[in-house]
Amino acid sequence: IQRARLLLFPSIFYSFTGSSSRATAAWISYFQNAAVRSCCTRSQMTLGASTTTTTKVLGVCGGIGSGKSEVCRLLVEELGCTAHLDADSLAHQVYQPNSPAIQEIANEFPADVVVVNGEIDRKALGAIVFSDPSAMSQLEQIVWPHVKDEIRKQINLHREQQQEAEQDSIVILEAAVLIDAGWMDLLDGLWVVQASQNVAMERLTKYRGLDTDTALQRIEAQQSRRGIGNLQQEVDQGIVSAIIPNDGDIDTLKETLEEALHNPTSWY
Repeated sequence: IQRARLLLFPSIFYSFTGSSSRATAAWISYFQNAAVRSCCTRSQMTLGASTTTTTKVLGVCGGIGSGKSEVCRLLVEELGCTAHLDADSLAHQVYQPNSPAIQEIANEFPADVVVVNGEIDRKALGAIVFSDPSAMSQLEQIVWPHVKDEIRKQINLHREQQQEAEQDSIVILEAAVLIDAGWMDLLDGLWVVQASQNVAMERLTKYRGLDTDTALQRIEAQQSRRGIGNLQQEVDQGIVSAIIPNDGDIDTLKETLEEALHNPTSWY
């Protein structure tokens, strides 16, 4: 609203004065520039940040074997980003005994999924959701909002720390299901790390010890995920702000990441 008022005011001013002088043009330029300066990033608007320092949140996702974890490591350890949030790690906190998520799971799934002490029997739950896509979707709809709340808390905590230090920062959020979960409103940019199937297969068999059939099965199982099977569509719709190719060596990857960090088109 404030921006709209500032953008509209010069026209109102002109209608009253009827002037087309340089002074009027100067007023128009002043108020339009003020409107631009008053805007903040998407994450600042969503999370209520102060404008004294800027904390950008960069989402990183990609298929299994694409190397997204290595991308996050390079961004933080070598390219100046200040924090790495791993959604998978944060999800473990959601599964704490007797947490709200556990209670919701207990209400929706068979009783033997939640054991007596309020913990999840992961084996029993896994047997259900991995054999039934609708059950998996049901579980995701329960868990994802709680994970998002935890991510938001961590971002706000980091933002407060950076404001106290009076430093701008970039927080990296790694999540394979970032688009499916609908967490884009937390972000200032979303990068998808992409590797060819052959390269991904080699990484999974060499570094994770998977056999060829299992590696291929896991790669193909992710093709239904947003940003993997329909990557170009997500780019065209403005959901994905950059694609990071990762078929080469570390030096090439690092150079690609450094260029993307400084390229305005890699951000929303």
